[in-house]
Amino acid sequence: MSSQNSVASTVTVQNVPVQAQFNANGQCLGLVGPGGAFFSPPINGVVVDPITLNIGGVPVSTSTQLPTVVSGFGTGPVITASNTMGFKIVIGAGGATGGVIGLPQAVNGWILYATDVTSGSSVFVQQTASTSTTATLASFGNTTGTSAPMSAGDVLLVIAIAY
Repeated sequence: MSSQNSVASTVTVQNVPVQAQFNANGQCLGLVGPGGAFFSPPINGVVVDPITLNIGGVPVSTSTQLPTVVSGFGTGPVITASNTMGFKIVIGAGGATGGVIGLPQAVNGWILYATDVTSGSSVFVQQTASTSTTATLASFGNTTGTSAPMSAGDVLLVIAIAY
């Protein structure tokens, strides 16, 4: 919250201290603010949980089953993840024009956004397919729009959200 201080002609920011309360399972029970005001999830079905993020009772991210490389992304690609919300794929030997990522069961499918932070000036990465347990990414040339390979060692940063 900010307010104008007309005497000194500066903006004053007022930070409100809050403290989170957790249960024995590590789930956030709510926030306690000034004067003991308590803000509690779920608000409209939103549950705060360090293992699975649910919106409206539907999981959108989890750290209990991590993404895997099902196929593609070169020979011996490496995936690094602590959850499904954001992870990194390093393209394996020989390069690749894409691949399939294995993900936990979603109600309908997965929406992925990926960017090649190594060769992003020459290729862009786009999701081309989705099932309830997989998503397919492919790379295309920035100037041609046609299939173009990512190089071995290229780093993809990926955001995945279940729907």
